[in-house]
Amino acid sequence: MLSKIIRRTCLGTLLLFFIGGCGSMKPSDFSNGKPTFVLEEYFSGKTKAWGIFVDRFGTVKRQFTVDIEGSWNGEQLVLDEKFHFDDGEKSTRVWKITKTSDNTYEGVAGDVVGVAEGISSGNALNWKYILDLKIGDNSVNVSFDDWMFLQSDGVLINRAKMTKLGLEMGIVNIFFKKL
Repeated sequence: MLSKIIRRTCLGTLLLFFIGGCGSMKPSDFSNGKPTFVLEEYFSGKTKAWGIFVDRFGTVKRQFTVDIEGSWNGEQLVLDEKFHFDDGEKSTRVWKITKTSDNTYEGVAGDVVGVAEGISSGNALNWKYILDLKIGDNSVNVSFDDWMFLQSDGVLINRAKMTKLGLEMGIVNIFFKKL
């Protein structure tokens, strides 16, 4: 009986620890961050990116580069992304992003389920969306909590946490440089 109580107490403590650690960062935390990140300005034109996918155990599973061509017409940003993976795979994603207010965005892409929602503040942007991720012959819907931080010299750091049913599947780290 005592071991059952101890187990439940430990499980409850762990659950509170994980719940308490979730979602603590918000865009407004970066309101004074410089340089100011304006999505449609940064991605207009050509951008190059380098990235890795790290699984939940800390193992680098994939490395890739991305060539991005962006165009902004005053209302919508179109990003044509060409991915080149270290295993030879190539893929394309085309984002269509609409600025819905001074600091909010909505985006759609062929492999995004529904609409991605973004909020910017200072040097940061936070995207939340569900991606239909292809794995071999199958696909699985995974949630992305995607953070971008503009640094000096035009370097943009992107860290995206990928989860399924609330469990972390891995982290995608990408570094962008405007050409």
